[in-house]
Amino acid sequence: MLSLLCLGGSIAAGYMNTDYGHIFLGINLASICTFAIWFVVCFPNSKFGKKLSTDSTVGDLGIDHSLLVNKTGTTFTDLRPSGKATIDDKRLNVVTEGTFIEKDNPIRVISTEGNRIVVRKI
Repeated sequence: MLSLLCLGGSIAAGYMNTDYGHIFLGINLASICTFAIWFVVCFPNSKFGKKLSTDSTVGDLGIDHSLLVNKTGTTFTDLRPSGKATIDDKRLNVVTEGTFIEKDNPIRVISTEGNRIVVRKI
């Protein structure tokens, strides 16, 4: 933000104090375009740019619940159709296949998809 104010100030000073304000304007526009091109082309490949960006896809949290398939547990809250359950001594957010399951009922994990754990009443 401060850099934009400085660029604008240099253009204003160029027009007010000299007859060459258009030269200041041209230099500023050329430097802004050069920076924008560098930022789009070179910055993502720089060491700092790689630290700021990520290669993972949107929504990919790197969570794998596939080991929970066919494990059993108990509902911690009512599942209508989502809620919490305790599986392998861990409290997890789970969903049913659409049915209502009351609290403290035994359940089995039937599938997982990313962070979504689908359970069925035993």
